[in-house]
Amino acid sequence: MKCMHGRIDGPPRTIGGQESNRHAARRGCGPRVLLLTSGLGCGHVRALDALAAALAERAPEATVRRLDFWSLMNPGIAASVQQMYLELVQGSPDLYDRLHRLDQRTWRRILENDVEPPPEVRELAERILANGFGGDLFGSALGPYPTDLVFYPTACATLPSTERRGLGSFALPRLAMLKWAWTRLQGRLERQLDAFGPDVVVSTQMVPAALLSAVKLDRGLALPSIGVLTDFGVHDYWVQPGTDLYCVPDASMIDAPFDSARTGSVIATGIPLMPGFAHPPSPAESRAMLGLDPGCPVVLVLGGGLGLGVDGIASRLLDALPGVQLVAMTGQNAAARTAMARRATRQDPRLVVCDWTERMEAYLSAADLVVGKAGGLTVGEALACGRPLVVAKSLRGQEGFNVDFLERHDVGRLVDEATLAGQVAAWLSDPDALARRQARALELGRCDGADRVARLALECAAGRTTLTTGWGEW
Repeated sequence: MKCMHGRIDGPPRTIGGQESNRHAARRGCGPRVLLLTSGLGCGHVRALDALAAALAERAPEATVRRLDFWSLMNPGIAASVQQMYLELVQGSPDLYDRLHRLDQRTWRRILENDVEPPPEVRELAERILANGFGGDLFGSALGPYPTDLVFYPTACATLPSTERRGLGSFALPRLAMLKWAWTRLQGRLERQLDAFGPDVVVSTQMVPAALLSAVKLDRGLALPSIGVLTDFGVHDYWVQPGTDLYCVPDASMIDAPFDSARTGSVIATGIPLMPGFAHPPSPAESRAMLGLDPGCPVVLVLGGGLGLGVDGIASRLLDALPGVQLVAMTGQNAAARTAMARRATRQDPRLVVCDWTERMEAYLSAADLVVGKAGGLTVGEALACGRPLVVAKSLRGQEGFNVDFLERHDVGRLVDEATLAGQVAAWLSDPDALARRQARALELGRCDGADRVARLALECAAGRTTLTTGWGEW
């Protein structure tokens, strides 16, 4: 069967004088797969790692290239924008949540129409204006795209301040600058596509997926595009006319608010997880490997890639639950690792501290339950190992989708700081109920998502998959 490379009327156009559907001209060569992501989210990158491993296993002859959305900007500007995002998420979760929950297609309407943005977007613009560029100007000028160093301050200056903003004063300059910036990013991505010549593109984050969709539609490129969702809900910005196939974590999402008139197929594949999740060790093997007492309950505390709040959570649980062993994963939070390691060495042998591991399946298998953030990869990995999740802190936004999924199936719960230790103690004190939650989690989990997505990508690259508007579990 032929692969329908997008919904583009007329014959395929060319970029750089070459056919965009290049695999026909490279008979006998392996497929070329471009993996798009955003390095700002550790989960998106981890899903990409898993997909790359699955592609290498299925098609060793394939040429696989990874491209980070942020590499399309000057590194200094990218770092500045990323820092603002992290400050927004950590310091203003209410604003972050309101931005994430804007009405459907609000962001698209802001980009496509001369409309006054809602208050949430105005507040975000004020923060950008106040922050400016805080990076190393000289060092950034030595990197790629140095003209961004001129554009970014100009864009900030174009955003009217509260004092001089009247009705409609924000829309036109903001619109022009956003469209110009988006067009520049499109051109840079197009040059990357031209240089690599992929047969299929797979995106694990919605912003680069949207950028690819814009390039396809504006240039008329006949290039199959797959979007891999790593959260248990669909943000409207994922829904793009240039995306041919959506791979979602769970079959319940097939009925999510995709616009069937504009988008491609939706298939439940599961979240791409690393190969170790296919055959995780037993709890006994995992506890022996980690030096844990096989007869005592084990709680795994995760703070995501940034290790947000993990030291405070771990300390409260250790103080409140004297009969429990605790494993704390601190991620990139060096201060938390230092504090926890000091306590583990000098005060509390019940505590095991680790910053990062390639064997997350072993740590999850060793635990009775997990405490941490509700990131999509964290949820997917916990479910694949049959472990319920007590969510100690949610950044809302996309994590709200994941909390809703956990609570709907009674395999997780969002709690506040005051009730965290009591909730963990209650679940551990009822072994039968805990075993039922573990069994439900295992039923919901999928360990082969990476292989499923890799197979679809390779079939599409080879022209063997027909992508039509439809729904189903694969």
